[in-house]
Order: sequence, then structure tokens, then C-alpha cells
Amino acid sequence: FAYAPDEYYATLQMGLPALYYSGRENPPHPEVWILYFLRMMELYSCKVCEISQASQLDEVMGSLSYLNAKEKSFLAFLLRNRMVEFAPIELSRVLGVTNKTIINRCVKLASNGFLIPNIVKERIRTYSLSAFTSNHSEELLSVLPDA
Repeated sequence: FAYAPDEYYATLQMGLPALYYSGRENPPHPEVWILYFLRMMELYSCKVCEISQASQLDEVMGSLSYLNAKEKSFLAFLLRNRMVEFAPIELSRVLGVTNKTIINRCVKLASNGFLIPNIVKERIRTYSLSAFTSNHSEELLSVLPDA
């Protein structure tokens, strides 16, 4: 409201004269203030959404900065193939690399919050995409390299 004080005060008058104090409990044009208030709420809620979306993209870019090119490519592969849960041994066969290579990449992705290790009897058997990765999959894919 501070950005347009004249409009703010004009709508507070609700069509009443500036020095008219009686009748304020039942003003003849309350819609003037209500429409102004709703328009301001819409304007600033849109601005908050824009700032929030920009912040999410910054968060995604910041989290990717800790990964090397091969780890980013591996994450892109997981997202493009909708690998919500997987065993490293299965992926090593598909990608034609050693199981240890896949495990090393999974460890790095897990330490940066992209994957969650699924532990069975004190051993990691599979990995799942984290909630962060699932919620930001479109943003991630838009900035990850094509595999």
C-alpha cells in the first residue's frame, strides 16, 4: 500500500467526503475499498510466486554445483528414465559400467540430497529418488546435460 498512498487513502474514503465521519459504520460504497484490497492481494501474491519460483531454481542450481559432469549425467539418466527406485547392480549392467562406479555416483548423489539409500539388514540394497529430486525433476532436467 505504500507504493500508491494516494490510491490507498482514496479507497479508504469509500466514496465519502474527506471530512465526513458519521455514517462510516454503513458506508454507501464499501466495494471501492474491497476491490482495491483484492487487487493489491492479487498483485503481491503474484510477486511472491515469482520470487518463490526464482528461489527454487537458485536452490536447484546450487545443489547441482557440487556434482561433477558424470554425476550430473547419471542424475539426468535417472530422471529421464523415471528410475524412482533402483539397485546399483541393475544399472551397472544397463549402463555398461562397474557396480562400484554406480555405487560411487549414488553415494555422491545421496550425500547431496538427490538420492536416499534404502537399507535392508544393515546394507544398502537400493536407492530411491529423494523428495527434493522428485519435486524438482522438471527444473533439474532443464539444466542437466543430455546423456
